[in-house]
Amino acid sequence: MAGTTEDRLDDLNGQIAVLKMERADQVLLVEARIDRGQDATEDTVVLREIEARIATLQTRTATFARDPR
Repeated sequence: MAGTTEDRLDDLNGQIAVLKMERADQVLLVEARIDRGQDATEDTVVLREIEARIATLQTRTATFARDPR
């Protein structure tokens, strides 16, 4: 990532915001499938992957904020 520390933090936070929107959509999809009595296993796996990516980026953001190398 090039740019100022603030730019890099903004980029990370932007990525987190996008993933949070994807997570919200995925939650709705999982709930809809469950409500219709359909298998939501694959959708739940995707949801967990999105949540893991969010957690990773949040960790990177916190680490970067302390030591912006």
